[in-house]
Amino acid sequence: MKDRRVRVGLVLMSVLFLAGCSARGLLPADESVDIGLEAPQIEFESLFSMRIGQSQADGLRLRPVLADGALYAASVDGRVVALDPVSGETRWAQDLDVRVAGALGAGDGLLALGTASGEVIALERDGGAVRWRQSLSSEVLAPPAVGQASVVVRTADGHVFALDAVTGEQRWLYSRNVPALTLRGHSSPVLVNDGVVAGFDNGRLSALDLATGSAAWESTVAVPEGRTDLARMVDIDADPLVDRGDLFAGAYQGRVAGVALGSGEVAWARELSVTGGLAVDDERLYVTDAQGRVWALDRRNGASVWRAEKLRGLRLAAPSVAGEYLLVAASDGSINALDRRNGELVGRRTVGSAGITVKPLVADGRVYLQDLAGRLHAIGINDKDD
Repeated sequence: MKDRRVRVGLVLMSVLFLAGCSARGLLPADESVDIGLEAPQIEFESLFSMRIGQSQADGLRLRPVLADGALYAASVDGRVVALDPVSGETRWAQDLDVRVAGALGAGDGLLALGTASGEVIALERDGGAVRWRQSLSSEVLAPPAVGQASVVVRTADGHVFALDAVTGEQRWLYSRNVPALTLRGHSSPVLVNDGVVAGFDNGRLSALDLATGSAAWESTVAVPEGRTDLARMVDIDADPLVDRGDLFAGAYQGRVAGVALGSGEVAWARELSVTGGLAVDDERLYVTDAQGRVWALDRRNGASVWRAEKLRGLRLAAPSVAGEYLLVAASDGSINALDRRNGELVGRRTVGSAGITVKPLVADGRVYLQDLAGRLHAIGINDKDD
């Protein structure tokens, strides 16, 4: 029995390494592809850059957040900082004796982060004092959702916890089985009015009552298929996205789908392996897939509007809408701008040598990025036509 467990463990580590670092022939963070850009329409300007803390392992999604006029970021070695979003000046810093794996969620005057040991820590946004700490069942690999007097946390073992935002006391627990093999990581819960939507490693979504944790509905985004555990991986690792009563979600080796938020009914779905994430505007849903392509789909029916191939071969983070452009960060440490109308690559800048796995944070004409080397970058967007 012991030998069998060892063999299974070795297989699991190999699969997770492949899925997290080089799935489907994608490049490691220190390599790039030859991307020609003859006449860029926009330029990226470095505004400030600073090291927050230690380098983080690939597969974590430590990302900055903006709240109440401040920029917050956390590092894997437990350092949390509040910065002026324009100058980068430090307003406060807090050093926690933890290994951070999921950060940061913001709301209700709080910051919340998850640790590799399965603890959730809530900090006061004003000053950074620890309000409470709560131990959960497993490591937290994505930012908690904070709001409506609650902190909702997804753990790596398939649980969703709702905690009281004031005390940290557990209100309820919702569980789903975890398949034999999964990607390294999981999606964040998404708060909606009096409820929360969570994605799971079995390709399913659940809408839960925020007060009780009871399931209002469950919906299937992707069905596991194939003879091996590897082929049957359909993790919903990209955060579900809610916009104007519509819910969008995508699964690895599965589908991307538009779902009615009120009922869970799948309005449309199409085959697409989603590992990066999603963004949406009034007309389109934007998706970064497992091959390093960027898609624009009609949000009403999932029909293709355009597909961008220029970044193919890079591991892409979730995209962000910034005015007329779609911004995508990549495993080669670059930030890329695509024209939202046609997917044309119109701007590109290498920020550093470390990969970027998190969605660009866009606010007031600036872009904030946190890379795998533990550095936080603020980038300006300059349109050459202005």
